[in-house]
Order: sequence, then structure tokens, then C-alpha cells
Amino acid sequence: MENISNVDVKINTVNIYNREKMEVTGVVEVLSSTETEIIARIFDQIMVIVGKGLRVSKLVPEEKFLCIVGNINGLKYESKVNKKSFLGKVFK
Repeated sequence: MENISNVDVKINTVNIYNREKMEVTGVVEVLSSTETEIIARIFDQIMVIVGKGLRVSKLVPEEKFLCIVGNINGLKYESKVNKKSFLGKVFK
């Protein structure tokens, strides 16, 4: 039987309250944050949150927790983390 402490559990939950507050678990890092878009890395995926007046209200990296407030209009997952550098994107 495998020891449960050696298993890397990858759980991601999203709770949205009246489109004004969003709590996300499983967040490894916030890659970008503007008033209209927040991009976060969830394990090996990317989560893109769009809206108006968005801001990161709370980020606890040790607990993989993110809280966003603002007018939330949409949420999208992208399956792969783009590892191209800024210059790599400019000089396609």
C-alpha cells in the first residue's frame, strides 16, 4: 500500500460569489495581473480570468490559494504553460 504522504494530490477548486469575488485553490503562481485580466498557473495549466476592476485580494502561495475581487466576466483554462520567452514571442 502506498504511503498517502508521498502522493502529489492536484486539486483545483473555484468558488465565485455573485461575480464579484472568486476564490481559487491549487494556484502555484500569478503570472500576470491587470484590471481586465489575471493569469495564474494551476499546476501544469493556465487559468485566465477576465473582467473589469479585477485585483488580487489575497495570495497565499504556501496554501496555493488565490482570492480575486472585481467584476468577473469569464474564466478559461489553457492546457499547456507557454514556455516561450518574451523575445521568442516577438521574433516568431
